[in-house]
Amino acid sequence: MRRDHLYDELLAAAIGLASSRLSLAIPSLRAVARACDVSATAVYRHFESQSALNRAVLLAVDSSFVAAMSNVDEPGRAPRARLRLLACAYLEWGLANPGLYQLRFESADQLGADHVHTDGADVLLAQIGELVRASGTASAVTAADLWGGIHGLTSLRLHKPAYTWPDDATTQIDRLLAAWDLGL
Repeated sequence: MRRDHLYDELLAAAIGLASSRLSLAIPSLRAVARACDVSATAVYRHFESQSALNRAVLLAVDSSFVAAMSNVDEPGRAPRARLRLLACAYLEWGLANPGLYQLRFESADQLGADHVHTDGADVLLAQIGELVRASGTASAVTAADLWGGIHGLTSLRLHKPAYTWPDDATTQIDRLLAAWDLGL
């Protein structure tokens, strides 16, 4: 597969088409072609199938998510403060990219064989686990517990836009972390 300007433009168009709406589908090859004002055959020179486009989009989305999380981490800060930064970045990325969030975290069963697994999220989850252990709390909370709670907050805010939330999302994260006895 060639990586050149048109490949990047097609991938960016597919990501752009999927990013703002809640959808469990990556845009079709034809929709991407229309968005880039090229023929469908031009798309096939870069993506041999819809599955190839799906996998490329998911890998790019995963990379964007991991980068957003990595960019906020401050290794010199206390573990509890780092957990809060990561939790807020997770929520902010999800709310800013609703369609991409849903594709990455809520679509494995719909995408079937096209759903890709990367180590990026696993490495991040392991890092969160280390921070939980280093926080010095006696809580039995695990990284998976934190992930489940923060995913729940993100998903509910995405899927219930008409609901009147009593507080902003960061306040909810602070309460969630405090409830888990992380001392924030």
